[in-house]
Amino acid sequence: MKVRVEHITRFEYDTDVVESVIDVRLGPRSDAHQRWGRFNIVVDPAGSIRRYLDGFGNTGFLVTLARAHRHLELRTTGEIETLLVDPFAIPAQPPDPLGPSALAEFLDPSPLVPLVPDLEALAGPHRPTTAEDPFDAVQRLMHLVNERLDYVPGVTTVETTIVEVLGEPRGVCQDFAHLLLGLCRSVGIPARYVSGYTVAAASGPPRGAGASHAWVEAFTPTHGWRGFDPTNDLVASAYHVKVATGRDYGDVPPHRGTYRGQAEEILSVEVTTAIA
Repeated sequence: MKVRVEHITRFEYDTDVVESVIDVRLGPRSDAHQRWGRFNIVVDPAGSIRRYLDGFGNTGFLVTLARAHRHLELRTTGEIETLLVDPFAIPAQPPDPLGPSALAEFLDPSPLVPLVPDLEALAGPHRPTTAEDPFDAVQRLMHLVNERLDYVPGVTTVETTIVEVLGEPRGVCQDFAHLLLGLCRSVGIPARYVSGYTVAAASGPPRGAGASHAWVEAFTPTHGWRGFDPTNDLVASAYHVKVATGRDYGDVPPHRGTYRGQAEEILSVEVTTAIA
């Protein structure tokens, strides 16, 4: 399936700022399940754009605007071919096991997903019992997260940890993903945070449509890396477009940066996804 994506981020200031520096992670990322074709990033007013790869294999852009301005707009557009029609299918070749570095990154606690006793207690009944069970175990944990959390925008921030989410079981896709990460890791299943987009299917727009979305990829001996979307309680498929992966949200925010000046900043974001 071919998907078109446009992501517009606007920064507005109530007086001039003299310099902005923004780190951007909005794609492209290609792997066995998707192929990014055309990709473009434009900055208005025009500034310097430097492309690089981070330690998780994500494409990053360092955007610098070194003159006075009262607004800055980042516009990314992309065309992606998604390939994972049947996410339950076992690959033709067994996946190679993860190395020590990847195991440490995606099993160990991370800043927004610390290991706490409550996670082990919640996940324990769903712990895999055989070598073939981890894929089903992640689905059980995904259902648990979807049932436990209420989807309520605006009640958490990008710095909210799973400790806070467990205390107040509500939030948005980021919080759903963080809780599933912690549950998977607590029973020995490597898991990583995924940022990206969802596309409306025949059943209608999912939660997270019209904005950046987040879900989890877990590594199992039978399927390798596969995506699990606890916000929508489904296994990620061709209707999910991946942008970046990391240990938690802190590794892959769509943008973060700073500016020089005394102005107040107003941020707005507009995301459009469509089947091409």
